[in-house]
Amino acid sequence: MSDQLISSQTELDQFCAEASKAASLALDTEFIRQSTLYPKLGLIQLFDGSRLALIDPLADLDWTSLRALLANPNVVKVIHSCTEDLEALATKQLLDITPLFDTQLAAELLGWGSSLGYAKLVHKVTGKELDKSESRTDWLARPLSPLQLRYAAHDVEYLLPVYQQLLTELEQKNQLELLLAEGRHLIARRHVSWPDAFKHLEVKNSFLLNPRELAVLRELVVWRQQYAMQKDMALGLIFKDFHLLDIAKRRPGSIESMLNIPEIPQREVRRHGKTVLALIEKAKALPAEQCPHTFYHRDVFAGQKEEQQKLVDCIKLAAKNADIPAELLAVRKQVNELFNWIWRISDAERSEVPVPELLRNWRAPLIKPYLPVIAHIQWP
Repeated sequence: MSDQLISSQTELDQFCAEASKAASLALDTEFIRQSTLYPKLGLIQLFDGSRLALIDPLADLDWTSLRALLANPNVVKVIHSCTEDLEALATKQLLDITPLFDTQLAAELLGWGSSLGYAKLVHKVTGKELDKSESRTDWLARPLSPLQLRYAAHDVEYLLPVYQQLLTELEQKNQLELLLAEGRHLIARRHVSWPDAFKHLEVKNSFLLNPRELAVLRELVVWRQQYAMQKDMALGLIFKDFHLLDIAKRRPGSIESMLNIPEIPQREVRRHGKTVLALIEKAKALPAEQCPHTFYHRDVFAGQKEEQQKLVDCIKLAAKNADIPAELLAVRKQVNELFNWIWRISDAERSEVPVPELLRNWRAPLIKPYLPVIAHIQWP
């Protein structure tokens, strides 16, 4: 194994050609994401069981060979807690990573614990204690020290023995296909998202707003998302969610009144205040029928807590009968997405957004038999 940083095309292509013959490939990334919307990829670590590659994504490289390796269906890609790694790899258009075996999800499926950290998982399987002293490294700095490179190497060289143990136990429980199906879903979900016009529904406590206030919030959330993408800036550095919520509630008519909102970042008000005021006026001018409702079908709506609890209870029952952890079957964000799809968009708008995650992929046949009958919903 080598701890040298690969920055040449020849070395990258040679490694990928050799690794394509392996049965499995451990994969990890190091990145920085402090003030940007998108992660800044600083290192890619690969280990095929005999060859280790630490690849420099800051080098001028053609990613064709790596793209082919990651998409090779004969080589299982093994990642621990893959969500952020997938985002980082996507910045280099490394999108198709299949088959994908997430060791954290595998451990959860086997009942070893939810969100089990890599170091704890390695210790459980191998007895090794991993050094985490370089976890705060600036991975965009160059040169990287030998100690930093060794730290990065450790994040993949123990992945394969962990994978083998998890693989054996999943096969014994006939759950391997479910885990691989989740891997396929995690890759596919990158291509499916709700339009910006509905992202205000994701803001915590947005259900407390009335229709006119929601119209303001909708305008603010769409603007913030577009501005963040244009500037590659973290959303919270523009305005945090609760700032937008307060602005929507108060609907200030001047910069001065906006500055009086508690905890509002004054620098951002001075920078974006005129834009925000214009968006408020735009939302205030909307006809009432074009404002989003807080909830639809109120005649059969039992209440936010009650309706969400119904969904949670259904998921728990479905998970119990499928003998899988409820936390793996559905996380809070997925439950909220389903709730919003049922109760917080109009019947006409439902065709404008993707089907919720809980109603597609491998989850759908497990969950749908337990979902409540809702008059205005026809489960897809």
